[in-house]
Amino acid sequence: MNEKIRVALGITLWAGVALCFLGAGIHFFATNGFPTFEDEAATTTTVVRDTPESVGLDARHLANIEATVERHIAMGTTEGAVVAVVRNDKLVYLEAFGDMEHEGEAMRVDTRFDLASLTKPVATATSVMQLVERGMLRLDEHVSDIIPEFVDYVDPKTDETRYVTVGHLMSHTSGIRPYVALERLKEEYPSAERLDRSVMLDYIAHSERLDTPDSVCKYSCLNYILLGEIVERRTGTPLDLYAETNIFKPLGMENTCFTPDEEYRTLCAPTSPWDGDEELRGTVHDPLAREVMSGVSGNAGLFSTAEDLATYAAMLLNGGEWNGVKIITPTSVEVLFSRPNEEYMRTMAWEQLEAEFPTSATTYSHNGATGTNIVIDRERDMAIIILTNRTHANNKAGDITDLRSSIRAIVTYALTE
Repeated sequence: MNEKIRVALGITLWAGVALCFLGAGIHFFATNGFPTFEDEAATTTTVVRDTPESVGLDARHLANIEATVERHIAMGTTEGAVVAVVRNDKLVYLEAFGDMEHEGEAMRVDTRFDLASLTKPVATATSVMQLVERGMLRLDEHVSDIIPEFVDYVDPKTDETRYVTVGHLMSHTSGIRPYVALERLKEEYPSAERLDRSVMLDYIAHSERLDTPDSVCKYSCLNYILLGEIVERRTGTPLDLYAETNIFKPLGMENTCFTPDEEYRTLCAPTSPWDGDEELRGTVHDPLAREVMSGVSGNAGLFSTAEDLATYAAMLLNGGEWNGVKIITPTSVEVLFSRPNEEYMRTMAWEQLEAEFPTSATTYSHNGATGTNIVIDRERDMAIIILTNRTHANNKAGDITDLRSSIRAIVTYALTE
């Protein structure tokens, strides 16, 4: 046989084999769907329970948490609380105190809480970093390239355009307003039939910029509302469904969700003032998330339990992986805890705590306005989850900062190794 003909036949044969494999692959994925973290969820469990002594903590000293929480309940800071401590991949403290509601049912360790702004790091920032890892998004990408209606900052003196990036939104250095009241939205959009997501996004896109991007750090819920929109635009999936499939189910966080159903809501601690007219129980407390974003927003709307959050914290402390499932890479974990501007204590998703003896220099925290808090002490491989419904206590709930600081100190002083 002629050499050229033999070579041509060989190429044709291998091309045919390749096409067969390609066709089989397309048929398989068309039939079964593309792989997601959801396929691995069945093998995962929540963080393992163990004794404080197993991880170098003194259980007798941790008992001081109870007296501290009870004192704050008596002061009117909150009606109740659930506190959890994670160290070395183990849940070694989980206790409930007080009541879920004023003169009502006792708080339980599995009580569901409106996490408020804990939605930002747990759902939104983690989702963003997954997209960055996969090449679907860049931290230095201009927001206006993703959301064309977004108007960038223009220097009034030089007419120079200063672009707002995804990273600016995450680190609260965008110059965008911190918040907007519902009443102001109504005034700005008098012809709107109802305040909805389109109104919210239009307001953020065109509202006055308070500062030049990266010139100042101002915590802003509007930043994270935009990030939630960016996740949806890049994936074609709403934030709640994306986070459920790619974060919560893989981690076995079965009690974490947006827009709880009726059964779930009965297990929630209410956040509305106990002497108010309207009860908010399993309905997001944040007005923008509730009234404008239909319960699914990048800034608020997530509900969860202390045990689920313990699993999430263990994942971060374990370099982005939990029980064999990688949620984000170790590099992404470093990014989330990094401070892009050393002048500000805000990281890309958290806040680095000021030097506060006895906590370490690598301790990070995030609060929720409803009374929720997560503390991550990376040096000591430890996390503290403090969940309260302080907004339910009364219209003048006490300062919860002291409660959080006291619990952090108790846990840290309980270290024996």
